[in-house]
Amino acid sequence: MNEEVLAADRALVAALAQGDASAAAALLDDDFTWVDINGRVLDKKQTLSALPTPPLGSEAGLEPIGYHYGDVATIAVDRDKVFVLRIWVKRAAGWRLLAYHEVSQNLPAAPHGPGRKEWDNPCKSIPYQPRNADERDCLASWQRLEIAVMQHEPEVWAQHVADEFMVVGAARRHSKADRKAVIEEQKRSGANSAPAPLVSVRLFGFKDAIVMTCEHQPFHGKAARVSRVFVKRDGQWLMAVSFQTTRQDAEVKTI
Repeated sequence: MNEEVLAADRALVAALAQGDASAAAALLDDDFTWVDINGRVLDKKQTLSALPTPPLGSEAGLEPIGYHYGDVATIAVDRDKVFVLRIWVKRAAGWRLLAYHEVSQNLPAAPHGPGRKEWDNPCKSIPYQPRNADERDCLASWQRLEIAVMQHEPEVWAQHVADEFMVVGAARRHSKADRKAVIEEQKRSGANSAPAPLVSVRLFGFKDAIVMTCEHQPFHGKAARVSRVFVKRDGQWLMAVSFQTTRQDAEVKTI
């Protein structure tokens, strides 16, 4: 992991733990967003006007997991079923935090119903028009990954996921091997597993890395805020991390 990123991350964690908005402000990107454990999203101005209390405090004694992808870096840390992902990006002035995403597995389970066997969005179409070739190719890889989930194709799914892949949600923390095993079991059982439709998305492109912040609406239940990072390796876009938080204030919808 890049030492400059680690230094910036330590400084941010200290500033948040001490409630020092001025110190935190210097480290936040202009496009910064904070997703808290309830799925509420704060922008930079909202965050600094009433600095949230970080769920892990000073993070003393915790061992963060970090990955460096050129101009993008991720740091994940957890304790007692509370997980935090921080996505850093390299700007002209230095490393800045683009996303702070919390997930808690201590909250009541969100309502949900059966999945769908087939679904168009996001497998075949999404409500977003790519702005360049990287976005087009990255989204195409992601859509093929989602088709592999829907059609129970674990080997195809694995081709679109980085070896260090981690997905964290309200009921799971899976590595690449864990998630692949779930798809294999769904194939054996014939379970319906069409991915939740995409409602909205923002992409932030960098050399060989793309950050996605978005919202999904399950077929039955509450919407979820999601932060993902994709990395380009040997010409192939791979998903590296996905954090997913239910919007506790959302309506329970049925699609």
